Amino acid sequence: MRIFGDLEMTYLKQVLDSGILGWAHEADMQTDRFEREFAAFVGSRFGIARNSAMTGLAMAVSVSGAGVGDEVLCDSTVHFGAVAAVYMNAIPRFVDISPDTWLMDPNSLRANLSEQSRAVIVTNFWGQCAPLDEIRAICDKHGLFLIEDCAHSLRSYWKGRHSGTYGDIGVFSFQQGKQLPTGDGGMMVTDSPGIYEKLYGEWAFGGESPAFMALNYRMNEMTAAVGRAQLQRVSAYIDAYNESLAIMERAIEGCAWLRPRRVPPEATVTAYVWSCLWEGDRHGLDYERFKGLCRERGVGMGFGFNQVPPYQFEFFRASAIYGDPRCPIRCPLRKGEYEYRAGLCPNAEEVLPRLVYAGAMREPDQAREWAEKLGGVIEAMERG
Repeated sequence: MRIFGDLEMTYLKQVLDSGILGWAHEADMQTDRFEREFAAFVGSRFGIARNSAMTGLAMAVSVSGAGVGDEVLCDSTVHFGAVAAVYMNAIPRFVDISPDTWLMDPNSLRANLSEQSRAVIVTNFWGQCAPLDEIRAICDKHGLFLIEDCAHSLRSYWKGRHSGTYGDIGVFSFQQGKQLPTGDGGMMVTDSPGIYEKLYGEWAFGGESPAFMALNYRMNEMTAAVGRAQLQRVSAYIDAYNESLAIMERAIEGCAWLRPRRVPPEATVTAYVWSCLWEGDRHGLDYERFKGLCRERGVGMGFGFNQVPPYQFEFFRASAIYGDPRCPIRCPLRKGEYEYRAGLCPNAEEVLPRLVYAGAMREPDQAREWAEKLGGVIEAMERG
């Protein structure tokens, strides 16, 4: 249902007519307009357009104060925050999730704090915000820089505030599969003039030497032109996606062995991925048979997300990211003991292989078709 039409062409023609295709920080340019319009959409003061959300996360770490020997506390569901920490030579320390929401658990965050903690990267995973007020309070109490990964959470809210606005920096993704697509691209938002000026100074430097480690990952005018048009369309997309999400949720109502994700009353969810938790083995059912029936009947499900938490990925576990077996986790500048091992985040290790999921970003008619097929699979499983 993505629309790319006359509005996009109008803005793109403006770019071509200007003769300026690259970034230019001027009020009448597409990038500057997109930054201001997007910041207003989410309720933030400043926007900084990027070529991807991944580079936005790395930039956020670069201005957080985290560096060699410091720890950045990250989610145990996805690896993006941890990779961003490694870019800046910091050490990812993984925080467990709540078993019913699959989001960062504030109690685990507290338990993982150390004297080397410098920043937190919290992921608003699959369109649902983590308990951001509590995580913000923990960061304020301990002087930690808070970064929100909002790649999945455009128009998601926690207690009425948009995702990305609790953090010192929020980072959104415009990759083709996200709610607002520009092909590739991203946006950082912040309410802090000081952080904005630091970010601007980091990547808009000219011939002079930058004041600190600099990353130049600007968004170009062509991408921003498409982004401006898509921003005007995205609420209609999300309304349809949310309808599809509700259809899929209804498909498992009454099923004792597919547990829906818990949505706290403080959260307003935006559809990204529909998901539930397999508990059939606790009811004498076979997971492999369930997978086979879904495939046979054309229900396009995923089974098990990543299967293991990121700290069990070889990339992190081998601790040889820079060709040195000490880096980053055995950095000689790091104090204390910490090891990427099984059992580090038990909830994540239990939940990830049990996740059953499907893209909710689809037309409601297709969601109804999938929901009907999933209902047939559930009936077949319960018949034996």
